[in-house]
Amino acid sequence: MVDQLTLAPLFSEGAIIQGEQPVTIFGWGTPGLRVKVALGQYQRQTITPADEKWTVQFPAQSYNQTLTLTVEAGSASVTRHVQAGDVYLVAGQSNIEYKMADDADFEAARANFTATNLSFYYTPQVEYETKRQFGWADEPDPRWKKLTAENLGQVSAVAYYALAQVAAKHPTRPIGMLQCYKGGTSASSWISEANLKADAKLADAYLQPYEATVTGRSQADFDAAEAKYEATVTAYNQKKADYIEAHPELSLEAVKMHVGHTPWPPPMQPKSYLRPNGLYHTMVQKTVPYTVKAMVWYQGENDADHAQLYDRLLPRLITEWRRDLGNPGLPVFVVQLPQYQDEPHHAWAQIRQAQWQTTQALNDCTLVSLVDTGEHHNIHPVHKQASGKRLGQALLSGEGTPTVVAVERTADQISLQVAPATSLSAKPGDGIEALVDSTWQPVDFEIDGTTLKVKAPKAKALRYAYRNAPAPAFFNEGKLPLSPFLITF
Repeated sequence: MVDQLTLAPLFSEGAIIQGEQPVTIFGWGTPGLRVKVALGQYQRQTITPADEKWTVQFPAQSYNQTLTLTVEAGSASVTRHVQAGDVYLVAGQSNIEYKMADDADFEAARANFTATNLSFYYTPQVEYETKRQFGWADEPDPRWKKLTAENLGQVSAVAYYALAQVAAKHPTRPIGMLQCYKGGTSASSWISEANLKADAKLADAYLQPYEATVTGRSQADFDAAEAKYEATVTAYNQKKADYIEAHPELSLEAVKMHVGHTPWPPPMQPKSYLRPNGLYHTMVQKTVPYTVKAMVWYQGENDADHAQLYDRLLPRLITEWRRDLGNPGLPVFVVQLPQYQDEPHHAWAQIRQAQWQTTQALNDCTLVSLVDTGEHHNIHPVHKQASGKRLGQALLSGEGTPTVVAVERTADQISLQVAPATSLSAKPGDGIEALVDSTWQPVDFEIDGTTLKVKAPKAKALRYAYRNAPAPAFFNEGKLPLSPFLITF
């Protein structure tokens, strides 16, 4: 049984709540418990349901207010002071988790820090629980904190560079960075069992292998497998450290070309955070239905082994999170993967294709491509500033990077309409290829304003930059790259 009354830690002292939108307050309690909530001049009350999670909603609050939030139930009472601003949920795996302290430009960013209206909340990475818990070793006491030059190293680098632009655009408005991520994770870890089961192919790829792996094995079996894996990682880390010491002039990307990559993934077991649906329960359900202005999703790297299924996985995740956040039309910004060579043939190309297709299929879903960035042999690029600033530009403008938005075919020509763009330019790099007589071959193209015109009358398909580490050739007037694509006829 839960405590009689628990207010979600997201509503800590100094929390940033979303302004100019109806806002949801939530927590947990004993089923049947009457909960009274006051926000500023408004009061609400509700009865805690059987699932123990209570919610109430309040009218939109004007920006820049400091409001008193009071929650009462029985003899229990909690009072907080919160601020109305803009809250951005940033989620995914390791490249959105990548901390400012590890960023190549961290020292310069810290020296020039001016984003004094930014606050952040870090969702504890609870890996496994038998009863609901809010803290974890990485964050025992989750709460909102003001961002300063001193704690700048603790937050997501991509999110900081993005939201620093938002904060500069609105210097008097509180800006909230709500972080919910964990490295090395598949999107299947972030959605519900019912969602995976609803698609037979996803169930076959994610749920059934997990059940087959853990069924019939003892804890001793799991412990032995984990010990063997940890020994392998220790040996690898020593090998890498020795090579770095012997070759201090080399970048991490160059080092990994010689010593390989960190052994991954660890062996699966029932308490593994990599299990399907695991983080949906231990992290997402602690975060929703917090009201936010927009959501950023930067993930896909760990689904390369099932890249052909990502076009099924990603839209299900976005739709479910929107539902759980209480906003089916929530703006979502999907960050398209950068360049990286060391994956199965075309795996990252397939992930990028799914990211592009998802943003085309879902309303209020915007693609932010990083295909012109990255390191070919380092899955975690150390320079995040360009990526973050591009994301920040998209958050402010509501426009992403250019994509093919319409295709028109005539007898001898295929026209590809590109947006957002007022003009297009080409530079040396990957050209457009056509599938003719079962063979991919380069084809001539012409740029006409914002349209790519291709001479390929016999083409069964067209593709552009469709490989793991392409060389993008097409850019709009803002020097933003055209998303890779594969178009079949």
